Amino acid sequence: MVCVHGLSDWMKINNKPFGDSFRGLFKVGDLVRWKLYKQDFITGELDPQEMTGVITEIYRSKMSSREVWFAKVFEATTGQFYNMSLLTLSLIKD
Repeated sequence: MVCVHGLSDWMKINNKPFGDSFRGLFKVGDLVRWKLYKQDFITGELDPQEMTGVITEIYRSKMSSREVWFAKVFEATTGQFYNMSLLTLSLIKD
């Protein structure tokens, strides 16, 4: 952890990857859900669709200047893979 002197106080900067506190909650093979938002371009309304899938890979990727935890998720209904931040996933438990 690095300390940077601010205007009125010391500010702590966390150098851990974003989502690090969520990393221990997921493993390859877990069944997860998330929401995929589609926008109607005529009305501008957002239509949230709940998606479910299986984590096939967990990895870190650099976004701007910080590492972020992601999961590659296979969604069986569409047969597509989605790269999702761990923060957006919910574990489906038995």
